[in-house]
Amino acid sequence: MTEALKKISDTVSRFVGTVSFLVSMFVLACIVVVTHQPVIGLMVFLWIGIIVLICSDDLISLFFPFLLVSVFLIKCFNSYDTFIRLIWMVIPFAAALVINLIRFPRKAVLGPSFTGILAVSVAVTLGGLGKITPSEFFSGVSVYYTLGLGFGMLAAYLFFSGRIKEETIKKTGERFALIMTLVAAFCCFMVLEHYIENISAVIATKSLLDFQWRNNIATMLMLSMPFPFYLSEKKNPYIALGILTYICILFSGSRGGLIFGTVEFALCLIYDVVYDRSHRKLNLAVFSLLLVLVVISSQDIFGFLSKTIDRIFEFKENKIRLGLMRRAVDDFKSNPLFGRGLAYFGNRDIHRSVKFALCWYHSSPFQVIGSFGIFGVVCYLFQLALRLKIFFERISFFTCTLCVSWVALEMMSLVNPGVFCPVPYLLLLTLMFTIMEKCDKVHVKSDNAQTGSDDTETENDNLIRSDLK
Repeated sequence: MTEALKKISDTVSRFVGTVSFLVSMFVLACIVVVTHQPVIGLMVFLWIGIIVLICSDDLISLFFPFLLVSVFLIKCFNSYDTFIRLIWMVIPFAAALVINLIRFPRKAVLGPSFTGILAVSVAVTLGGLGKITPSEFFSGVSVYYTLGLGFGMLAAYLFFSGRIKEETIKKTGERFALIMTLVAAFCCFMVLEHYIENISAVIATKSLLDFQWRNNIATMLMLSMPFPFYLSEKKNPYIALGILTYICILFSGSRGGLIFGTVEFALCLIYDVVYDRSHRKLNLAVFSLLLVLVVISSQDIFGFLSKTIDRIFEFKENKIRLGLMRRAVDDFKSNPLFGRGLAYFGNRDIHRSVKFALCWYHSSPFQVIGSFGIFGVVCYLFQLALRLKIFFERISFFTCTLCVSWVALEMMSLVNPGVFCPVPYLLLLTLMFTIMEKCDKVHVKSDNAQTGSDDTETENDNLIRSDLK
């Protein structure tokens, strides 16, 4: 690399590590939403990702534009034909990834998550053994999901584990929390922008808007909601964003968001009061005031949310999911050891999935038994046990934040594909557990004691810390 190119690369690398980079990505994503240009936005963010991969080994910062893209693309329902034309972008992106691996070599560390992901990878790959046909197994959609949920995710874990260092995990965790907080803010922006655009309909009906991407935006809001509460321990106004995130979950009109988002919100309030000792009295006063306001306005609130509440109890709204659950049991019985496999489309008479999407059971437990059988159940339970062990050995305010985010995704996965979507949900979950397993007992003790900053912090990390305090 020439001296000039090295200077450019170093400049880009330094910029990527700053709060200014995160803010600029946030603003750019908001422009994409307002102008309704997701395809152009995807192209711009892909080239930004390519440049970052070539110039920097800052994995956490690279993940932010990826998450922003994942959020604004959820509006693009059934758009396979639109985005398949951009498949050629895989070539420069893969080349950038290779350059990154060459320029910034890191040895993968096999942490406690490895064996769980390996077991699940085997279960996903063997799903349907004895029942699924070769043409089904090797179809494009099958290969994508089998690799994405299996050995492809194992490769992602190895990449993450090599890039995230135990000695700097505290600053990595703080940056990740800031990024997820910005994701929460961006999700709120998307929901509120949609309501502003359609404010006349809201005023006329005095009820929620009905839009297709409600479940996905609710899932992303739930994944990110715990992180503003975590940052509020350093700067209390962040708690307002946490509350706004819950409000936007309700505004999404998602039934799963209404039920499980409320459970998650309660968990966030509880662990925030437990861990944030310095703001405990203030937070309790704020939460009590909110409760009073909700009680006073309960009639108006329930009236506004009535469309979602009614859908929870209407049989026709639940008929498809209930039918798929019954079919999952039948599919399990047809091949108890390995299930029907991911690429089984025999249930499309109940739910006709869109192009290049699996015929989901829309519930993670039924997905496991229907697609992977007894072998899959054992492997997924093994992974669950390992994840719980990782958490309970590292309990702190930060790991509780990660855990609540994980629990939120698992709850939404009870009624949606959720964790069976490789990108972004499972990939994000894999990153979170890679970060969590790096939080050894020494760092947990340090976090609980609320000690000072890590001696290994760089100039860029100090910029982040100064923004939070």
